[in-house]
Amino acid sequence: MKPALNLGAWRHLDGAEGGSSLRLPAEHLVTHAVVVGMTGSGKTGLCTVMIEEAARARVPTIVIDVKGDLPNLLLTFPTLASSPLEPWVELDHDDTSPE
Repeated sequence: MKPALNLGAWRHLDGAEGGSSLRLPAEHLVTHAVVVGMTGSGKTGLCTVMIEEAARARVPTIVIDVKGDLPNLLLTFPTLASSPLEPWVELDHDDTSPE
């Protein structure tokens, strides 16, 4: 099974019950995203769920949180070691250097 992010249950736009699981395939993620909304609309909750689910799916994530709402997510990588991210990093090879 391909990795997917479980974003929770979903509802129809009229408020009627939808399904019990909204799954986003990891390959549908883009390289950049921004979450905007009014105060109390659930931005921090959505970001927290998406980052935690990306970690479970082994998708590397860089988060820029200028307000400081998501600091506890750093506890996922307490050593801040780069080794857990190495499988996801493509090295640029300089054409002028010997291989």
